[in-house]
Amino acid sequence: MKILLALDPSTRTMDEAIKFAAEKHADLTALFVMDTTWNDYTGHDWLSGSDSRADFLEYVRDDEMVSEVDTLAMFRRRCSLDCETKSATGRVTDEILHELAREDYDLLIMSYPFRRGLEVVRDAAGVILKDANCSVYLVREDELRYSVHPGVELPLNVPAT
Repeated sequence: MKILLALDPSTRTMDEAIKFAAEKHADLTALFVMDTTWNDYTGHDWLSGSDSRADFLEYVRDDEMVSEVDTLAMFRRRCSLDCETKSATGRVTDEILHELAREDYDLLIMSYPFRRGLEVVRDAAGVILKDANCSVYLVREDELRYSVHPGVELPLNVPAT
């Protein structure tokens, strides 16, 4: 059995995927997608050429790079199995679906709600459920937790919907 874990800040989802993979003696791959769609999201208006828009996009890119390093490191620390990690760039749901199509995964595990890049404001689970070529296991977050530094988890205080 092959499992793909779509990484977001949820340590609960990481732990659930690791536990499930261990119980099923499955291969576990964790995928982090660096969201590169902020340029489209911010639009193109009279500010498009301004320094403030460019500064914002640079800030988001830098933040995405830090999130990638931190999230992958956190996953590697938590996973005592022989787990593989992958990174991709693009629209988060598109890259998850591309990875599912490239490999022969039996199961996708992801958080609900999914908190990665602009997927915070999009319906990532709906898109994935509609187009995934395998079973999808959603880990519902009752209290979302986000780790800003390795080993330090802070509640987001956002109730799951």
